[in-house]
Amino acid sequence: MTTTEEFSNNPLKAQSFKTATGTIEFTLKSDIVFHYALQKSKKALTGLVCALNGISPSKVSDIVVLNPIDLNNLSKETVMDLKLLLNDGVIINIELQMYTDSFWVPRSLLYLCRGYDSISEGDNYSMLKPAFHYCITDQNLINDEPEFYSKYRLLNVRNHNPYTKNFGINVLNLHYTDLATPEDIDNNLVYWSNLFKATTWDEIRALTDEHSDLQEVAELIYEMNTDAQTKEILEGQRRYREQLATQYAAGQIDTEKKYKAIIEEKDATIAELLAEIDTLKNNK
Repeated sequence: MTTTEEFSNNPLKAQSFKTATGTIEFTLKSDIVFHYALQKSKKALTGLVCALNGISPSKVSDIVVLNPIDLNNLSKETVMDLKLLLNDGVIINIELQMYTDSFWVPRSLLYLCRGYDSISEGDNYSMLKPAFHYCITDQNLINDEPEFYSKYRLLNVRNHNPYTKNFGINVLNLHYTDLATPEDIDNNLVYWSNLFKATTWDEIRALTDEHSDLQEVAELIYEMNTDAQTKEILEGQRRYREQLATQYAAGQIDTEKKYKAIIEEKDATIAELLAEIDTLKNNK
């Protein structure tokens, strides 16, 4: 397989995203593209983390990817979330969720708790690090009013005082950029949302013209879309995801058909009983 560090066998290597035209087959919304590009570009990773946290890059002294991926050794079950250690003190998990998942809420809680459980048996609890789970999605995962950037915390339900500030889930919904607050805009969350949603090279160029430090990510996206063997990996992962989504939808349809028949039978029985009651009343 191609040495993915250099994409050395890529016949289009002499070209660049700056001259590419047309649509992007595998965008930043592809979890493999996202994970690999961000782990390779520390500038971009720092920019995204700062946008999600609402902090200045000057506040970031170090950021480490705890689960880097190797494109040569991926499996279908490889976890594509980015697990990070920020400033040697905060555990961050960034997830892309671009498919329907009825169990996303309990799953996100599980991921958050696993991230927080960062000490070994016998360690002092003071060694626990703050942990935050960030979900970037284009799905409506939560039964709540539409919001561009939602923050969920553990707090007192009466007075809303936080139980802790070291534990939380944030959701960035790419569908609702029109609902972004001035703070969201200032923190570059709308910019990042547009970068995730970009589907053409023209859009990518326009966005990287605004932030030249992200041209490295654009180049990585281009390389992953033009290297034949990397595209095979991306296509295999896409088909696997689509298969899971199809199975999920088929299961939902089968369940709906099954319960529709049961409900119709129940409704018919109720109608018969109501008719019998009316008959008995009329015969009195």
